[in-house]
Amino acid sequence: MVDAARFGLVRWGIMAGIAANKLLMVRKLVEAAPDAALRSLELALAGPAGGQGALATVRGIVEDETAARYVRNTVLAPIVPLCANRDTEQTSFPPRVLALLWAALRATAPKRVEEAAARCNPWDLDEGPPEVFNDLCKLAAKGLRAQAEPGFQALDPICDIDELASCLELSHIVRAALPRLQEWVSKMSEERASAARLAYKDACAIRPDAGPLLFEILAAHLPDDWRILRVISAVMDRPNDKFWASSEVSVFGERVLADIARNIEFITSFDPGKGEAEGRKAALAAQKAAAEITEFERSVNLAKDGPWGRRIAKHKTAVAEAVESRMNAAERELLAALPLRPISFLGGKNGKGVPLLTAEPDEALGRRLTAVLVFIAEVRGCAQQSGYGSSRTKVLEKLNGRLDQYIEDILHIVRTGDGGDQGLARQYLDLAAGYIAYSRDEKTAEIVRRRAAAAMAAAA
Repeated sequence: MVDAARFGLVRWGIMAGIAANKLLMVRKLVEAAPDAALRSLELALAGPAGGQGALATVRGIVEDETAARYVRNTVLAPIVPLCANRDTEQTSFPPRVLALLWAALRATAPKRVEEAAARCNPWDLDEGPPEVFNDLCKLAAKGLRAQAEPGFQALDPICDIDELASCLELSHIVRAALPRLQEWVSKMSEERASAARLAYKDACAIRPDAGPLLFEILAAHLPDDWRILRVISAVMDRPNDKFWASSEVSVFGERVLADIARNIEFITSFDPGKGEAEGRKAALAAQKAAAEITEFERSVNLAKDGPWGRRIAKHKTAVAEAVESRMNAAERELLAALPLRPISFLGGKNGKGVPLLTAEPDEALGRRLTAVLVFIAEVRGCAQQSGYGSSRTKVLEKLNGRLDQYIEDILHIVRTGDGGDQGLARQYLDLAAGYIAYSRDEKTAEIVRRRAAAAMAAAA
């Protein structure tokens, strides 16, 4: 969403046909807006009202900026994902680098920029990127290194211009690799591995130490940047962990290992009191750790006593222990959210009790239970491969047994009033139906809700 200040300025500028100074402020505001804010503003002005009166002028400014950014982001595509907030260890530049770099190119090579804009049509791009795109990137690299023009000088205080120039010098290799990158990380073949090796060789021909930077740029274009391990593995012909860990590209493996450790720490320490969203976040951490470990094992020839083999083995044990610890706490959370009162001989030796209906459900306890149940439900896809599949099955069997008995007991109370307050019983029954949707499935929860409705109708 575009923030209120932006809309406020637009409303202010619309009055009386927009004075020239106000129009200039609106234009500068639009030019400085992040891409997401610009898209939101474009959508807000897309309706019929956006084409009327002074508002049409504002929409024209937004449309012009959107078109200009499309050209800019197409020409500078190899470095666009680098111009964002990324982990401190990863190659990155401030977001405004793109705007300043493009302004410098427009000032120093206006005709080439116009040519690039004219070649951004879909029918041109279908035939491959025009050479003018790579030419402009080369010109930008030269301008950064020369530091002779004011536009390029403006970039010096805000980023490492040598690193930025190096990225731009590799842009033609990256641009050629991008259409094939998804194939490289989805299913590497010998033919694809050869293409990756050739790209790496071309990068090193520009500068001997350019290989790691090429991998950095390609990784930035991946939704999961750790999948670059597969490309590196293909280039290095799946090396052993001792060789990789001592090479110039060891940083990529170290980052993945560090990220696995962070995910394990989050699983161990997340607060169930924050509710469902936190449980899902913890489950995503478990899924990511499992995927990263699998990718590591596929990409690196690990030795049990190798520098990375030992750490991966420890991580596999740690993630299983962390997940099992969270799952084992579920029964305690269930008994807290759906409290029971002790029974005597009625429950037999193994009886846990019957519903305690003396107070309304505790929302905080309900949030905790929901977070844990969501966590257990969401780790299903990675449980078996991560070594805690059987533990998860046993935990769910126990939880569902407790919920099934609780639901039967509470339904009896709803029908007869025998055993507690019927109003409270209905509240707890609705909660139990919601919980069983996570521990079993929504279909079972719907059956419980229908049975609850029938029981309430019979009691009316």
